[in-house]
Amino acid sequence: MHLNYPVIVKVTGLLTLIEGLSMLPCVLTAMVYEEWNAARALFPVSLFCICIGFVIMTQLKFNKIRLKLHEAFLIACLSWIYCSIIGMMPFYFSGCGFTLMGSFFESVAGFTTTGCTALDPNLLPMALQLWRAICHWLGGMGILILVLSIFPMLGISGQFVMSAESPGPAFERLGMKISEAAKYLYGIYLFFTVAEFLLLAIGPMDIFNALCATLSSISTAGLIITDANAVYFQSTYVRFVIMAFTVLSTMSYLIYYMILKGRWRDALKNMEARAFLAIIAVASLVIAVVLKTTGTYSSLWQAVKDSLCQVVSMVSTSGYYVCDYMNWPAFAQVVLFFLMIVGGCSASTSGSLKIIRVIVMLKLVKRGVFRRIHPHAVKPVMLEGRPVSAPLASSITMHILLYFGVLIAGSILLSINNLDMETTISAVLGIFSNTGMGLGQVGATGYFGMFNGFSLFLLSMLMIAGRLEMYAIILLFTPSFWHPDKVKAI
Repeated sequence: MHLNYPVIVKVTGLLTLIEGLSMLPCVLTAMVYEEWNAARALFPVSLFCICIGFVIMTQLKFNKIRLKLHEAFLIACLSWIYCSIIGMMPFYFSGCGFTLMGSFFESVAGFTTTGCTALDPNLLPMALQLWRAICHWLGGMGILILVLSIFPMLGISGQFVMSAESPGPAFERLGMKISEAAKYLYGIYLFFTVAEFLLLAIGPMDIFNALCATLSSISTAGLIITDANAVYFQSTYVRFVIMAFTVLSTMSYLIYYMILKGRWRDALKNMEARAFLAIIAVASLVIAVVLKTTGTYSSLWQAVKDSLCQVVSMVSTSGYYVCDYMNWPAFAQVVLFFLMIVGGCSASTSGSLKIIRVIVMLKLVKRGVFRRIHPHAVKPVMLEGRPVSAPLASSITMHILLYFGVLIAGSILLSINNLDMETTISAVLGIFSNTGMGLGQVGATGYFGMFNGFSLFLLSMLMIAGRLEMYAIILLFTPSFWHPDKVKAI
């Protein structure tokens, strides 16, 4: 298989430069707070990345070329692994005693916006807490979408990379070039980031924690909660701001494009958005009633606040926690468990199955039941007044089957760690859905330090597969991907 190696090197160089520049605020933070071990870990890595990236970007020249689909998938997969390897270095060389695999897991959890940890967050210097939050922010919209907005200046036509990094039916409806779509997406992303930061900064939070909370929540990665800053997240104002922007980031960014174009009616009729908000409302109300009637909470208002917060956390795949839901009744835990599977909207920063796929799946099941009664009837699956094409329905069905197939395979492999079934299955689901939370020993804190090195590596690969919605990872293990001229019959 022929590959455009100069393009791969140039994209790698650009990612290296972006990551190196992104470490500079963390270096400054380490100097301000006199965290010299963290500074010694961050500065050399940052300087090395900037130098290497600058040399590649300025010295490698080629004419405008067009990427092929298999190259786009390869770039998407290798880029996330490559960025995670660079991102782990500050953790590993920080002098905090973090293991190599634990540092890699932490970096992957950052860039995939999973938000879980295998390290003790209380041991992280403030500079590394900021680096972790920056990793969340960069991974939220996807580093490759940022790169896509720069591709035309590099002479690269990257029309396939967005579909490889963010597969799904939504991007086709933008009605603009991919590079323009990437700039639009990051424009909204930046606006939400600035707005949330300002709202948190004028509240009880200090500037540093407001910045970290913003970068982590706007990317639906979760929150960095330590013993030192836990009191901030008990504030109703802070909770409301974080929940509001988490919901906004979990909504399809196509809706905001429609609003900007004056298409308010189309935005209000969006089926996925209405279903998403309905799920939050119903699940929060049901859980609040259960918490109150079972005596778990004496205050209905507190039950509503905590249930709403945790429902938003799960369905957005943010995975942050402000209360220990492990002490909640089993019914509430099961509801949260299934919300992790459903996930947020397409074309958003959230992960898991996505609501639009669940809607299509339910409609396909409904049509299947109808055709058992009326076998000769022609009944298309409709979405917002338009029929769903057969290829799209087939693709969604295949995606759902593959999703649960990977969950089963991942659970079997993780069971080698010999932990209880509740911990094993929920850990795989929490990781693969990019929520970062679970049941059992993982619990509400999203701590995965109890797993061995092999399990942490497996979970890291599952995080990347979940972030790329499986295909970019799985395709690399198919012979026909590397030898397209030797395709065998299925």
